[in-house]
Amino acid sequence: MGLFEKKYCNICGDKVNMLTQQKLSDGYLCSDCKHKLGSFTSGWKQRTVDDVKRHLELREQNKQKYQQFNCSATAGGSNSSIQVDFNNRWFFFAINNRDYKSGNPQIFDFSQLQDFWLEQEYRTLSDSDHDGIPDNRDNFDNRQLNNQNNGFNNFMNGMNQAFGNMQTGMVNVPLSAQPFVRNADSGYSSSGSIKEVSGIKACFRVTDPYITNEISFIVAYVSSNNQMELMQAYETGVQIMQLCQQIKQGGAQNMNNGYGQTMNNAYGQQMNNGYGQPMQQGYVQQNFQQPMQQNGFAQQPMQQNGYAQQPMNQGYGQPMQQGYVQQQQPVQNGVWFCPNCGTQNTSKFCSGCGTPKQ
Repeated sequence: MGLFEKKYCNICGDKVNMLTQQKLSDGYLCSDCKHKLGSFTSGWKQRTVDDVKRHLELREQNKQKYQQFNCSATAGGSNSSIQVDFNNRWFFFAINNRDYKSGNPQIFDFSQLQDFWLEQEYRTLSDSDHDGIPDNRDNFDNRQLNNQNNGFNNFMNGMNQAFGNMQTGMVNVPLSAQPFVRNADSGYSSSGSIKEVSGIKACFRVTDPYITNEISFIVAYVSSNNQMELMQAYETGVQIMQLCQQIKQGGAQNMNNGYGQTMNNAYGQQMNNGYGQPMQQGYVQQNFQQPMQQNGFAQQPMQQNGYAQQPMNQGYGQPMQQGYVQQQQPVQNGVWFCPNCGTQNTSKFCSGCGTPKQ
């Protein structure tokens, strides 16, 4: 076959545009047939025409599954989430890609979920005087200090950098998120610039003959130096991970993780499953008898220790509609202890880690 000889799609027979075609190991796909391939699939240059035909048959069968899908629970942000059908033992990723837009998102069986984790996205901030404080939040340029203080200044700069590393490393990740975060980084890049978390990403690996790469989506983006947004992003990420743990364990009936440990939220406070009992670590509770809210959790009155519990306030002015109950922390004469790091405080935010007063 000559270099400039016309080529035709091995599926529909239409002429192939060499700029938009998909090369196979033994043929070609036109642009239209190429877009029928699943959004998560890859490696088609090494696959055959028969592979494509089999995959397209599975995509048609997938449409029938999606029509039968009955969402029992969901977790994620406003733009991307994971949705679960516990009755059929199915789940899919509600990501704004070609499959989801066309009404045919890839449906996975519970057994296909192999791995899941959270990753931190970073932005770089300039720190021209290397004092551990970004220039946009630094009121003093340490380079202006007298040379006679250089020894002390170098010592303080080293301390500030170490503190910056702690602030953006795993030490600053909420306790409930730490088992899931895999790329916690130090606060300084190799160039000496400060890095801060700009968002949280959820990542997944599934078993599928046509999907070889990880699947991921951004849980939430975080404004610069906004600790509240960051904590809320971690909270959402933890909910996604807990739902994945339920999938991995085979369903909502396996609420105990085998260690008998109660689950904490991102601030280290014990959560309640909506039935007056502490939730076991790593799982999300659903109520299959009550109508589901948009986040997959049934809302209903809750009792604990004889007191009616209201939906937990997440510290951002809005109650969390998750079916969780936040236990009251002891407060005496305005003194409170941080549930995350244990520091004694009197102000609205923890002086040790920045956690807001509950």
